[in-house]
Amino acid sequence: MSTHKKRVTFKLVAPNAQQVFLAGSFNDWSLDGDALKQSRSGIWKKEKNLALGIHEYKFIVDGKWVLDPECPVTVPNQHGTANNVLEVKSEGKASKKEAYVAKIKVKLDKWQMEIDKLETKAAQARNSTKAKYLKQIELLRSMRKEFELKFEELRQTGGQAWEGMKDGVENAWKALYESIKSAASKFK
Repeated sequence: MSTHKKRVTFKLVAPNAQQVFLAGSFNDWSLDGDALKQSRSGIWKKEKNLALGIHEYKFIVDGKWVLDPECPVTVPNQHGTANNVLEVKSEGKASKKEAYVAKIKVKLDKWQMEIDKLETKAAQARNSTKAKYLKQIELLRSMRKEFELKFEELRQTGGQAWEGMKDGVENAWKALYESIKSAASKFK
């Protein structure tokens, strides 16, 4: 496991519980080492700094082992029951990727509006130029669709493959941008 750590909040809704503890691979399955604190609303919480990687855990509620209902990922354990599984990831690359995805979504929306404006202009054009404009718009829509497919493929990719695919998305983006810019200048 990595020496880098990340703050994780564990919480459990158990308003009638008297005691709640957190046990897991990160604390050698200590039965009473990590007590959760109860809020007035009955939510028990505990913040921990965990090493990056995969951790198994369970709550102990009034002496009974309980799975975290908010965590759908479990693995069987040696007692014939299950443990919750939590993967603690670095924020660096995920945050950069999320920011990039958000930026591209904004750009896509902006360029869709530009394509729609061009389509409105084409509809108002004379018949002789209207067909030419509509053909150009169809090409732009096709390029945008191709870009969306590359973008979706990028979103599904992780790790180093994401960095490599990002270049392809950037190239597709530049082609779409230049085509829309060119079409807009022709429509003036």
